[in-house]
Amino acid sequence: MVARERILDVALKLFRIYGVKGVTMFDIARDCGMSKKTVYEHFSDKQSLIDLGMQQLLNTHSAYFQETHTAAENAIDELVRSMKYITNMARSFNPVMLFEIQKYHPDTWKNIENFQRDCILYGITENLKRGMSEGLYRQNLDLNVISRMRQLQLDAAFDQLQYPPDQFDMSAVMEQITAHFILGIATIKGHKLVNQYLQIKEEE
Repeated sequence: MVARERILDVALKLFRIYGVKGVTMFDIARDCGMSKKTVYEHFSDKQSLIDLGMQQLLNTHSAYFQETHTAAENAIDELVRSMKYITNMARSFNPVMLFEIQKYHPDTWKNIENFQRDCILYGITENLKRGMSEGLYRQNLDLNVISRMRQLQLDAAFDQLQYPPDQFDMSAVMEQITAHFILGIATIKGHKLVNQYLQIKEEE
């Protein structure tokens, strides 16, 4: 791994664990096993690391969701796969990172908001359409309402005020709200599939 890639990888790991405010360029250099001068040769400041790191993270998420949409057998399979991905991500993710980016780095946060609209909200809407066409979701769903409700659920799971990390495990929260969401929109046919997928998940 070249120095620039290593610096970015380490910085993103530290941001995800500790948030962005408390991580210094010295911390990043130390964990990379290189001098701070070397880090600055590749990145002018911490802001550039935050911007590039978040963009890389968003690109990874976007690629996964696109791949899942293609590979999933049906809409419920797609939704469960996405839930597992988000749950696994949540286990190594400190919600304070998003809070600090929103508060201290508005330009970076704008990119995250664009991702939430162009990727997350769009993906939720497309999944709803797919499930309805497959007869797995109820036909009377209002796509604009339900898609935004699901997005709000996802946002809330990462909100420390709603689910304080010392009281809630984020992955458990994500699993609960997703199961509730699927069961609420599924048809009888869909419910049978949901129960199968949830059973498989429990056995894993």
